[in-house]
Amino acid sequence: MTSSELRQPTTATAVVFFVTATVSATWATRIPAVRERLDLSVVELTAVVAGLEAGAVAGLPAGAVIVARLGSRRATAAGLAVFGAALCGAGVAPGPAPFVAAVAVFAAANSVVDVAMNVQGVELERRSGRPVLPALHAAHSFGLVGGGLAGTAAAAAALDVRQHFLVTAGGCLFAGAIAVRRFVTELRTATRKVFGRPSRALGVLGAIAFCAFLIDGTAFQWSAVHLRADQDADAGVAAAAFTVFSLGMAGGRLAAGRLLRRFGRAGVVRGAGLLVVAGTALAVATPLAVVSLAGWGVVGMGVAVVAPVVMAAAPVASGLPAPVAIAAVTTVGYLGSFTGPLIVGALAGLGGLALALWVVAAAGGAMALISPFMESRQRGPARSG
Repeated sequence: MTSSELRQPTTATAVVFFVTATVSATWATRIPAVRERLDLSVVELTAVVAGLEAGAVAGLPAGAVIVARLGSRRATAAGLAVFGAALCGAGVAPGPAPFVAAVAVFAAANSVVDVAMNVQGVELERRSGRPVLPALHAAHSFGLVGGGLAGTAAAAAALDVRQHFLVTAGGCLFAGAIAVRRFVTELRTATRKVFGRPSRALGVLGAIAFCAFLIDGTAFQWSAVHLRADQDADAGVAAAAFTVFSLGMAGGRLAAGRLLRRFGRAGVVRGAGLLVVAGTALAVATPLAVVSLAGWGVVGMGVAVVAPVVMAAAPVASGLPAPVAIAAVTTVGYLGSFTGPLIVGALAGLGGLALALWVVAAAGGAMALISPFMESRQRGPARSG
């Protein structure tokens, strides 16, 4: 297909990335409102988090099977429908138990859509012969920022959370339903190959994904706390930490295509890891909040390219169907996003948060060290390093 023929499906896929992020950010910003409406205790809120994480992990292998059998277009459409319905269900849940169930379904549907839209992105890369996933992931980053700002405004205006969820889910998923009609049909692989023994190459990519998601999860959970506790920043500046990180990610992903064409996948991952190390040093080793903010932005720019690079490389490196390969590396990545904040929290209790956050630099350094072991035989849209 020519560039002009691919423009519509690429834009449509970017819309799906954007709307799923917007819905996710809507949920994240209204957790306090839902907790107040249901009067959830700390234990009950912990059960909600557990349900969210369990649903997210369970949805990835389910997504691999569903996408392999239905294709990315139909899987995305079905996943989006469940995604929106579950968000609305969480908003109107009459008690803790149905709320946890709705949240688990919400997270599982998000994972199915995650696999499906990334498979569509890999197919667009295959057809175009150039990096596409980084720009699609940039749309996701902008969706997080936009949804977060809208959610913050809705919370400030005391908008009823049920109305907020209904309007957001309806508007975003309407746009998504129109967008999936422009998806291309990817090459289908027999479902008997859905499960296979992981290759060495897939293990390397999984390790890189683990480090990248660990960095992302740690920034989400601890960056604002770090500015507030260690830099004595006011609440507004501290709250901006993850937004700056997210904007750094969006900018890094927009620039990733040119970097991949010049340096290849392994070279870009190596540079990304080193940039994370530098950004962490800037964020942690300074007493100035504004410099620390800039450091978190640099960390975001560094880690930005890693997830799309790994997802694009996984099917080629492993020889597995795209849904299976993407689900596999994403599952390992999710483990990083769950364990990273816990590790930092445990270390902070022993030696302080500033010291514990050097875990982020260690993860960046590990990515740089592992990057040369990325499968050298890959010859995808981006030159391998």
